[in-house]
Amino acid sequence: MKEIIVLILVLVSLFSCSKSDVVQVSGRIENGDSIVSILVDDSIYTLSLDQQGFFSGKIDMVKGGYATMLHNALNLYLSPGEDLEIYVNAKNFSGSLYFRGSLGGINSYLKEQEIAVFFDKDYYALNEEEFVQKMRALIDEKVKLLEAKNFDDSFTELEKQRIGYSIAVRASLYPSFRRNMYPDEDYRPGSVFSDFLSSFSINNERLIGAKDYRDFLLNYVYIQGSRGAQGWENYSDGIADYILATVNSPTIKSFLLTQLVYNYICENNGIEGADYLLSVFHQECTDPNKIAYIDGMVELWEKILPGHDAPDFALRDTEGKTVTLEAFRGSYLYIMVWATWCVPCKSELPYLNLLQKKYAGKNIQFLTVAVGRNADEQNTWLNFLHQNPYAGNHTFSGAADKFAEDYMIISVPRFILIGPDGKILNSNAPRPSGQILQLFETLEL
Repeated sequence: MKEIIVLILVLVSLFSCSKSDVVQVSGRIENGDSIVSILVDDSIYTLSLDQQGFFSGKIDMVKGGYATMLHNALNLYLSPGEDLEIYVNAKNFSGSLYFRGSLGGINSYLKEQEIAVFFDKDYYALNEEEFVQKMRALIDEKVKLLEAKNFDDSFTELEKQRIGYSIAVRASLYPSFRRNMYPDEDYRPGSVFSDFLSSFSINNERLIGAKDYRDFLLNYVYIQGSRGAQGWENYSDGIADYILATVNSPTIKSFLLTQLVYNYICENNGIEGADYLLSVFHQECTDPNKIAYIDGMVELWEKILPGHDAPDFALRDTEGKTVTLEAFRGSYLYIMVWATWCVPCKSELPYLNLLQKKYAGKNIQFLTVAVGRNADEQNTWLNFLHQNPYAGNHTFSGAADKFAEDYMIISVPRFILIGPDGKILNSNAPRPSGQILQLFETLEL
């Protein structure tokens, strides 16, 4: 009998431990996607919605902390052994969002903080001392409001830290706003501002789930790292070195380096010039999911590095005829990728027209590829060219075409230069209004 009692106690103990290591998250999302994605401790949990929009799942947690509901980047607070119900209509996210469950009160408070207007851009017009004083006053004010809620001590202490970062991330923009507002002042941050900003730790793993903290981390390392990057060929390398020198937390270091690589690829439309940055990433990132994600991106972009065969395409021109890459074999090909809704794109077309006239009769041809999703956008493209009869070859790439996917078109305008042998020379070439003539002068046209 005694042995049975001991066994029962052990089972109860095991059950209690397993229950305390998870948080139950459920609810309903109307007019939303088919999944709910929640970022917790730098890992993403995905919960599927049923046909009525309901979802339910368990998230592993050892202790209470912040999470981010990736739709609308909403701050959440989760705690093991507790439950949270989330209800929202995606068509009116902020207006319809409400919470229930044992964590409903805390998360309702966080929602209030999210939508509260507490930061006036006129603060940036203050001088440095007044600005920092105002930031400290805002933090004190929000902390007093928090303390009046009488939440449990563990959340209150953590929330005090998050409040500080929610102010600091906006304060970090002070130098750029100040210089834009007073260009003749030639403002440079002084010790008062620098000391205030550096008082916030960039090694606080407990807050990695909070959007405010992640935003502050990125702002801070970009600001500080760029200052020491003047000797680098690109500023991202200097930021990477700053991260190595100042960030001790492997979790935070992995987050920052992943974001740095991702931002570099997006800003530069590729991985050219990213050798040092990628080597630092692979040496220092300890998160296998992040490594796999970046390696997947790199593999895709490697396909359009200089020297690789340009992906073939078959696109329709304004008359419905098929235009292929093979048709341009033997001559250089300069491609402009654009969209009718893109104002900067349309401003490049007159320059492209002049470029074609300048190089008429030379061993180079010009092609525009308008990207769109449906027949309406294709008709808009046709009408635009009818009203603006620019010279050259004009084609349209729709949703069924693989051009955008094969050439990694993540933004427009984009310009691509292909050699006579069909190989990529530059997948992110200068625009017609930019330094394209200098590039063309290096070619045998």
